[in-house]
Amino acid sequence: MTDRGRKIFNSLLALIVAIGAWFFVVYNYDPMTSVTYTGIPVTYTGLDTLANRGYAVAESNHEMVDVTLQQRRIDTANISAEDITVTADVSGLATGENTVTLKVSGPEGTSVVDTSVKTETVEIESAGSAEMPISIEYSEEPADNAEPIIENKSVETATVVATDARLKNIDRVAAVVDPEDLGDNLKPMTVELAALDSDGNKVLNVVIYPETVSFRGAAGFTKEVRLVVPVKNDADDSYERTYTLPETVMIKCKAGTIDSYSGITAEEINAGDYYEDSEIPIKIDLPEGVYFAEGQEDLIMRLKVTEKKTEKSEE
Repeated sequence: MTDRGRKIFNSLLALIVAIGAWFFVVYNYDPMTSVTYTGIPVTYTGLDTLANRGYAVAESNHEMVDVTLQQRRIDTANISAEDITVTADVSGLATGENTVTLKVSGPEGTSVVDTSVKTETVEIESAGSAEMPISIEYSEEPADNAEPIIENKSVETATVVATDARLKNIDRVAAVVDPEDLGDNLKPMTVELAALDSDGNKVLNVVIYPETVSFRGAAGFTKEVRLVVPVKNDADDSYERTYTLPETVMIKCKAGTIDSYSGITAEEINAGDYYEDSEIPIKIDLPEGVYFAEGQEDLIMRLKVTEKKTEKSEE
């Protein structure tokens, strides 16, 4: 080996030894470091116990906490704020203001050095309740015609327990699913229920019974199609009957079949069976694989019934 080759070999060997030594030190004698994570949300435990006692959380003076962890320097890149929990047990609180000690924990191998808040003031009020229908919706804004197909929902409504002010802020109870979790074939799912406001934001500090809903779900797409409602009037009487009908209906089905449908026909309605103004449900027996889009299940025919005017004969 030439002198130049020997120098290159020795340089490479030294570099390999240095890298090996660095890994050995980092993984065996890694110096500890302190890192502060901001905006950790406070989560309440014991809300269900509190609700069973007839109470609910009204408000608190801190919703977010900053937490400082001591951890190995090499682990820092793999730890985020989502790995830290800050909890407050409210199960035994009474009405009015209460001071609660916060419990903070980080990932394994870390220790809590400091928190921006040690205790929290929590206001407790009497709880109210409301029963609300359960919707299944996407976790993000879907394409204009995307809507999940749902079958065999385990429960249709949920009971929400919260303060009256929070109940007024709740627009709906929903199981929120990721569009990527749904494919062409129906699959069984169990999803936690959430109380949402009109903007789709989660309303906190509420209790929902049941906590989850089970169903079979698949990716679906909506389409507006023509609605045909046969109407007859076989009554030969002194009443005149006029009616208005929806001209279209929104349906949904799988991507491969949505283009196969341009119209849906409902069951025939006999207007002659009615003698006063009525709102008559439109009954539709949908083809297999076709579903109503959200909000289309309760279509009606508006019927107006008036007595015919008769002219008196002149003498």
